[in-house]
Amino acid sequence: MTGSVPPASGESSDRFVRHARTFASMTLVSRVFGLVRDALLARALGVGATGTAFNFAFQIPNTFRRLFGEGALSAAFIPEYAQQLKHDPATADRLASLVAGVMVVGLGALTLVLEGAILVALAVPVARESAGEALVLMAVMLPFMPLVCLTAALGGVLQTHGRFAPQAGAPVILNLCMIGAVLIGAHALAWTPERTALLVGASVVLAGVAQVLWCLRDLRGLVRWTRVVSGASGPARRMLKKMGPVVIGLGALQLSTLADSLIAGYPVFFGPALPGGTPYPLDEGAGAALTYAQRLYQFPLGVFGIALATAAFPLLAKQADDRPAFVRTLRRSVRLAALIGLPATLGLLAVAPDAVRVVYLGGRVDSAAAGRIAQCVLWYTPMIGAYSVTHVLTRAFYASGETALPTRVSLSFIGVNLALNLTLMFFFAERGLAMASSIAALGQLGVLAWLAHRRLGGGMEGVFDRPTLRGLGGSAVCAAAMLAIVAGAMALWPRGPEPGFWDSLLRLAAACALGAGVCAGLALLLLKDEVRWLLDRQQQANEPASPG
Repeated sequence: MTGSVPPASGESSDRFVRHARTFASMTLVSRVFGLVRDALLARALGVGATGTAFNFAFQIPNTFRRLFGEGALSAAFIPEYAQQLKHDPATADRLASLVAGVMVVGLGALTLVLEGAILVALAVPVARESAGEALVLMAVMLPFMPLVCLTAALGGVLQTHGRFAPQAGAPVILNLCMIGAVLIGAHALAWTPERTALLVGASVVLAGVAQVLWCLRDLRGLVRWTRVVSGASGPARRMLKKMGPVVIGLGALQLSTLADSLIAGYPVFFGPALPGGTPYPLDEGAGAALTYAQRLYQFPLGVFGIALATAAFPLLAKQADDRPAFVRTLRRSVRLAALIGLPATLGLLAVAPDAVRVVYLGGRVDSAAAGRIAQCVLWYTPMIGAYSVTHVLTRAFYASGETALPTRVSLSFIGVNLALNLTLMFFFAERGLAMASSIAALGQLGVLAWLAHRRLGGGMEGVFDRPTLRGLGGSAVCAAAMLAIVAGAMALWPRGPEPGFWDSLLRLAAACALGAGVCAGLALLLLKDEVRWLLDRQQQANEPASPG
């Protein structure tokens, strides 16, 4: 029998804050293990051809995860499943069974086709050994694709039932498997980077199986899996109709992301020169440097920004027919996203060099390579604040049924990003790719915010009413003051020309503690509503925000 049905649209907005804290706590654990994983991988594979090849191959299954697992499917499935769960739990069970079955069969078949294409490509002699290495790694890790997408779909079911911890904890399994593999390969057996990369790739697939079993265990008692899917065709058709625009938009976005990776990894696949002999502006290590930099800015984004949007989405979907409650939840989500995202953006800007040395310096990553990574991190930092709010706004559009509009916005900025990539890399090398991504992200945020204010306000004052704008301004003041104080303190801290691990760790810890203290103190003065929400002390969801 199906488990308890979650509360309907009258559910307090305070509950999603609790869900966000749960998701953020589990995601924090996962991201810490992820940083350990990336630190070990960087030291084992280096900032060179092998590191770039591995990260590109690992991106392939994760691209499909973002597209089918956490992107289009979640945007269409969670609102439909939530409605069925509220009105007809038996149909909800059938819909979940149908979606899981189609995903396993469809993505499993696609995996076999892609594996065959890779085998054909490997049969053709390649000019560069690193290109063959990347193809082999792709073949090893492709089976992770249907597994991780199924895990994401099962996580969507769990989210609708108010269970956020299992999905947030699933990446811990992946990180532990990869950590174990790199420790065995690079340290216990002292293998070459190439052999270590293959072992880590195999561990990724093993982790995918474990993740699926982990989520299925937590779904016991919540979903009755069945082969009988009659009655689910109507909800499934509505879901597919909603998925269409999102698939187009996210598909283009993921192709753009892959194009970015190919731009960075061009020397690995095709050599150091363009057709005609013109030197290529990037070297074999550019892809690895960018990937390791992305991991650092994605740490606060994943722990706080995406966690908040993920927790708010099911509630927004349930409140889609209650516009005043929907707008209140959206305003609260935007203000909390800014409260976390803006200080995280400027905080990472202040500590980027020390953070890179602590996480990556050592093994096959020398000071020069660490400097390359740090420069990329500096230019990626605006994406933390931009994407923290963008994820909330995008999910609000999805929850209200407007899936096409954010898709069109996303498509428009893909071209901007690609044009900037191909221009800026000739002037700033891999830093130009990071600059391009940040410029496009800020532009996308601006357009989405304007559209959300006009279209999601429900005839009220709009999404960005005066209390919301004051809250955003207060978050900006907190972030700016924190940056000024932390940067000033770090400038006065004596340091040698080549700071070691312990010196960098001490500086990083002191900067984080100082920055957190400054932000907390100012938030208590300027952002009293946000502090109450985070501490779960404001029980009346309908209470208007104070000017704070």
